[in-house]
Amino acid sequence: MNQTTNNKVAIVNLGTELTQGFTLNTNAHWIAGRLRDMGFDVSYQITLPDDASVWTVTWEMIRKADASTVILSGGLGPTEDDKTRDLIATTFNAPLEYIAEWEKPIKAYFAKKGKAYPASNKIQACFPQGSKVLDNPIGTAPGFSISKDGITLFAVPGVPREAREMFDRHVAPYLSTKHPSKFFSRELRLSGISESDMGERFSKVNFHEGTSWSSLPVKDSIIFRTYSHESAETLEKLEKQLIQALGDKDLIVSTDGKNMVETIAELLKSRKETLSTAESCTGGLIASEIVNLPGASDFFKGGAVTYWNDAKRDILGVPQEMLDQFGAVSEEVVKAMAKGALKHYNTDWAVATSGVAGPDGGSTEKPVGFVWMAVASNRKIFAFNEKFSGDREQIRNKSVFKVLNTLRIAILTQKSTCTKVQ
Repeated sequence: MNQTTNNKVAIVNLGTELTQGFTLNTNAHWIAGRLRDMGFDVSYQITLPDDASVWTVTWEMIRKADASTVILSGGLGPTEDDKTRDLIATTFNAPLEYIAEWEKPIKAYFAKKGKAYPASNKIQACFPQGSKVLDNPIGTAPGFSISKDGITLFAVPGVPREAREMFDRHVAPYLSTKHPSKFFSRELRLSGISESDMGERFSKVNFHEGTSWSSLPVKDSIIFRTYSHESAETLEKLEKQLIQALGDKDLIVSTDGKNMVETIAELLKSRKETLSTAESCTGGLIASEIVNLPGASDFFKGGAVTYWNDAKRDILGVPQEMLDQFGAVSEEVVKAMAKGALKHYNTDWAVATSGVAGPDGGSTEKPVGFVWMAVASNRKIFAFNEKFSGDREQIRNKSVFKVLNTLRIAILTQKSTCTKVQ
């Protein structure tokens, strides 16, 4: 890699509300993404409570990691739990000093909002000696930067909107002077394969010394990312080898970051085809995943949640004798549900689910986790079942993406037509 130690950055987020799980730490995710895009290596991403002793240990760790830049967010408010100023003043042996000119914009902020100025906010105009004050145009707390022993630390507010504004306004321009090497990445999304199976297949691929990779299971797929500081071409060649090692292109949801629903949407819209859903155990989760996508109305006509047998019969036209003979959780019924949605909504495609999500209601024949799923098109209807593990939520979500992945593959293998099932 064309990488030097002065391109290592540490991200520190300060706040007991973060470490105790009361507040989601979105700053770390956003800042890390910006650093990655700029070509920097994040050597540490740390969340700390408002505790001086923990900070001291962490600072030593950062120093030993050779990070030349530290971005610290949080702890710049006016209350006693906001400890960033004091911690940095002690660490850098730079006592706090009050700067009157920096209290003026804080007072102006309150005046603009028609609010009285609290005396406690005066502390926000106090900074470690020798630091550079960084203006904050959208909040009360200015930030600051300070350098010592080859490390430059930026302290910015923890409020996400302010932290991002301060990063783009002050941190990014500084980092851009350090001439980082460009960072390249590519992403394969896979479905229908386990991580262990994927690992075995990819073990045969010879990864170039200048590349690295990571895998991450998400709700609809496995994301396999490759990284390099060398060139985009290096990763393109590697991706071709990975696809060859897979041996089955149906496993690939996308190579451009699109998730399952986005990929299905692109396929349907390119073919000018439409989709509907018929759900029992998934209770509308399939439709919800689809309409979360902006522009879903271009291809998605609607869906029916038919939890009771009466609804399956009255809305989707599932014959009562079929329900009586086979039960709601059966191949026959789930196929009839898909066919019913296809006709009711007059669509080119439909999917259906019916199963036992639990925790009760299972039997020896149809235990908890047993789900029938169906995909219907204007040419054929087919059903399949699977016994999913996990709790009720997990079973329902696994069902959603199993049937959607099967739909994706079915669309790929069927030529476009406008004839409907009669």
